Amino acid sequence: MKSDIAQARTGSEVDRRARRQAANRQRLIDAAHILMAELGAESVSIEAITKRADLGVGTFYNYFNSRDDLVDAVIDDAVESLGTRMDAVTKHMDDPAEVVAVSVRHLMGTAVSDPVWGWLVVRLGLAHSKLIATMVPRATRDLKLGMDSGRFNIPYLEMAADIVFGALLSAIHTYLKSDRSRDPSVLLAEYYLRMLGMSPKQSAAVCARPLPRLPDLEEARRIGARESPAEKDSCNRPPKRRTPRSRQKQ
Repeated sequence: MKSDIAQARTGSEVDRRARRQAANRQRLIDAAHILMAELGAESVSIEAITKRADLGVGTFYNYFNSRDDLVDAVIDDAVESLGTRMDAVTKHMDDPAEVVAVSVRHLMGTAVSDPVWGWLVVRLGLAHSKLIATMVPRATRDLKLGMDSGRFNIPYLEMAADIVFGALLSAIHTYLKSDRSRDPSVLLAEYYLRMLGMSPKQSAAVCARPLPRLPDLEEARRIGARESPAEKDSCNRPPKRRTPRSRQKQ
């Protein structure tokens, strides 16, 4: 009986320690997120981060080897997690134009609802390879799906993906510098589709569809776990048959 009590007490102490460690790590990530959004990643020191998190500098090294490790963790927490959620919500969509439109509307919408997140993405921008590695492959995947189906007219896929990424950063920056009186998410998605070769009428019709809600991260991970190994390895959606332009969805 005493042994059982001792084991339960030990297990409880381990749980408390794990929760405390997880909370401290998240405090560092949250503090870095805010400071990077305000100042840019290169202008933020470890001392400033730990001061903002109200933790000692020595505590920082219990969780991260360097400032760059923490920057990567911030991107995973703020951007990769959003990408995982968007992958889940668009996974079963048949129309690649809707996949792009929904992704753009959610990305721009996140900047509208959370300007700190928007400034973080803008200030990281093209200068941080982790952000590019998080966002550009997804854009390339979705654009290729549209090319393969005949929905998009894209002569040069890699350049199109770069333009899509750069246009998003520029649009977020323009919004954040404005009076923020108007949510430009739908209009931006329409411009994207027109840039990819769709007509104004087609683009407006796609962007008028209801915007599906984003699942939370745990739900999104469960949806992602149901993918086949081939889908996970390729990070590509199954190719679609090319549809004649006269029969493409409006």
